[in-house]
Amino acid sequence: MSKVVLHIGGHKTATTTIQDMFHGNADTLAEHGVIYPRFDRQTGHHGLVINWAKMPKMFRLPDGDIGTLTALAERYGPGDQTLFLSSEEFSRDRCLVDIAKIREVLAPFDEIEVICVLRSQWQFLQSAYVEVSRGRCPPRPGKVVEQAIETSLYEGLWVDYNRLVERLEGVFAPEEITLFSFEECRNHPGGIVGRFLEHLGLDIDQSQLETVNEGNSNVSPMSLASYAANILAEPTPAPLWLIDKAAHGLRQEFGGVVKPCLFTRAEFATLKSHFDPLNAELALRPAAQRNGFSISPLEPRGVNLFREDISAAYWARMAKMGFEKMLRSRKS
Repeated sequence: MSKVVLHIGGHKTATTTIQDMFHGNADTLAEHGVIYPRFDRQTGHHGLVINWAKMPKMFRLPDGDIGTLTALAERYGPGDQTLFLSSEEFSRDRCLVDIAKIREVLAPFDEIEVICVLRSQWQFLQSAYVEVSRGRCPPRPGKVVEQAIETSLYEGLWVDYNRLVERLEGVFAPEEITLFSFEECRNHPGGIVGRFLEHLGLDIDQSQLETVNEGNSNVSPMSLASYAANILAEPTPAPLWLIDKAAHGLRQEFGGVVKPCLFTRAEFATLKSHFDPLNAELALRPAAQRNGFSISPLEPRGVNLFREDISAAYWARMAKMGFEKMLRSRKS
């Protein structure tokens, strides 16, 4: 029996960690019947995303998306192994329009499964904000909340996960869709990689795998440090040195262990009142009920610093520090 597994994300759920680990250990996985294709140096399979008009050149494949998928289906569809494909870009709003075409091309496989890992919306939005900050100055957090509630999207990514699952249910049967809770995967004894190995039925001890990036790729900076640096650097992207200084300043002022929330308490309450009912609705969908998937009600567990807790004294120190560094750089 042949099977193809599409790991479609979601974004900011340790997808890069999974891709790096599977790419780095592709030979070992193949020995156990799981094929993870290597496309040059890119560890994720982003070049397989259909109709992504702005696909960066570094992700483009010689045979294109459909051509590569067709070749993979012809090679592995008649066999007795599992083909594992991973790209969070499959779950982007503008990419799922051709998910039916993907299903059609992968028809030679006996089985198909779509896996999506989902996390609490406030954590997702916080992480996505930090990711956007790497390349440009994002909207203020209050605007992020407004956009997520009004459009169900943030930066083209679904925040109301019902909308994403609806798209998938239009093409795949409920038994072909697997939803994982990010929290549950992270708390698995083997972490998220161990959770995936277990789900794939692989009898591999993680000690047999080469650890890539210490098993934790693309780690995001502290959310409120990114926010503080963004405010000081507007309208240009915050440099890494400023983010590091902002994080150091937060630890100095609020204690060595800072677990921040990008949002104010009022914004958090707004997110909770909007998304808790939607997550309850999601838990009733057939794809979710198949394996008891649910997202816990939004709670700021462990958070010890909300955005409104940042003091005026902190802002003054950060502004002075940034100004002095810019003066020194101009003199040099």
